[in-house]
Amino acid sequence: MLFSCSVTPEKRALQELDETIERREEYRLDFERKNDELRSRLGNAKTDSLRWEAAWQLFDAYHHFSADSAGHYISVMNGCARDKAQRMITGIAQCYLFGTAHYEERALELFRSIDTTGLQSLGLTEAYLEAGIKIYTNLSRYTRPLQKEHNYKDSLQACRNAYLALDTLSYEGRKLMAQRLRDEGQAQQALEIFRSCLEQTAPDDYHRLTSIAYNMANLYGQLGDNGNKIIWLARSAIADFRAPNRDFLSLNELAIMLYQNGDYTRASQYINVHFENVYAGGFQAQVIRSSDAQNMIAEAALKAQRQKHMVLVGAVGILSFLLLVIFYLMLLRRRQAEKLRRANAALEQANTELSNANKIKDNYVFRYMDLSVRYLDRIEETRHNLRQIARNQGTDALLKELRGAADFADYKEFYRIFDQTFLGIFPGFVKDVNSLLKESARFEVPSGSPLPTEIRILAAIRLGIDDSPSIASFLKCSLSTVYTYRAKMRNQALCPKDEFEPRVKALV
Repeated sequence: MLFSCSVTPEKRALQELDETIERREEYRLDFERKNDELRSRLGNAKTDSLRWEAAWQLFDAYHHFSADSAGHYISVMNGCARDKAQRMITGIAQCYLFGTAHYEERALELFRSIDTTGLQSLGLTEAYLEAGIKIYTNLSRYTRPLQKEHNYKDSLQACRNAYLALDTLSYEGRKLMAQRLRDEGQAQQALEIFRSCLEQTAPDDYHRLTSIAYNMANLYGQLGDNGNKIIWLARSAIADFRAPNRDFLSLNELAIMLYQNGDYTRASQYINVHFENVYAGGFQAQVIRSSDAQNMIAEAALKAQRQKHMVLVGAVGILSFLLLVIFYLMLLRRRQAEKLRRANAALEQANTELSNANKIKDNYVFRYMDLSVRYLDRIEETRHNLRQIARNQGTDALLKELRGAADFADYKEFYRIFDQTFLGIFPGFVKDVNSLLKESARFEVPSGSPLPTEIRILAAIRLGIDDSPSIASFLKCSLSTVYTYRAKMRNQALCPKDEFEPRVKALV
């Protein structure tokens, strides 16, 4: 595969997102550790007031991460609330939770039932209006039968205006001003507001960063700049994972954009991660309403399978061409056999090297031709099974099948055959490599065991694949891993470092 010398900003943003997704468990564990102290404080609280305060802080931490946990802490708050302010904050928190989980009708019913007497004197007007804005925003975003009777956009605008009458300086107030400009068609002015908010936001304030990035992505989309929309959706998703949040919209929307751009593999990966998170967080209603994404995952999976099929067909074509070249070289070799036998020692050495090369090519080409044909059969069988599941059991069963754990047996079989074939050609390779290394760095490989990654890297070098990106692609490991192992082995060599790999290439 050929790569461009320059990496676009969109690709950089997606690569950073991929790296963040790989580390999502690390962020989750760090999040849980940070909340252990709050849970301990809740368990040791001596008064209802202290219990309520600890439960409120835990709700604030979890209401974007786990609907079940957030609901539990609201129950604790309900049981401990002793004054009107605490009861009112608890009610507003319930509205937030229902809104986050996309149970908007229940959230609206609760929002309208809150007794607002004394709201301003308690300093809770802004929090109350924020809850209403969240609920009416979601109600306006999706088509519902109730919208025939109610114009939720008017209610949303009324809440926004009421909030802006009180506050235009905080982030929430400036965000509402920018959203009003957006709705009036002034996307560029709205972008400027969010850019200034971004400059004033701490690098680790991930909840605010995801909000700013998501709003900027939508504004770039409104301006027709899809490149920047992808960048800011990726940045919003990165902040979601680092917060961490599980109720995010950015990854879902990014997956749909990538699908529309033909990047089926990454789109399928992102939508699966999105489903995994919203289910783990208990936000199933968000998934149910994401019908575009549900349709996309099945179609993207089938297209990804077709894409893999085409890659395999291309690989078989290339191998077939190489096979013809080898046959042609073998024919030429036979015609020149008599001349080679009469050559001097140098020509005989060259003939030995050519024979070794042909031996490697014969073994690898025929074995991997056979493996490629079997993979083609497997791909066709998988496509047939997916069609059967979709036809007979429906989309839910297809989604369940696609969410199943990936089977890496094919890769294990591929590398098992590689190890077996390579050692069949170079049976003393591990021993010869050990003779080039210091005793503490030598490898012990029991008979029949898989080769260590370091030995496979050296095997690839012996076969003529000596650039690190190609080795990383062949062995399905990171480029940094290849660089690290190559440097480590050079440093452990008995010979000068710059002579180690040339000597590996000369092993027979």
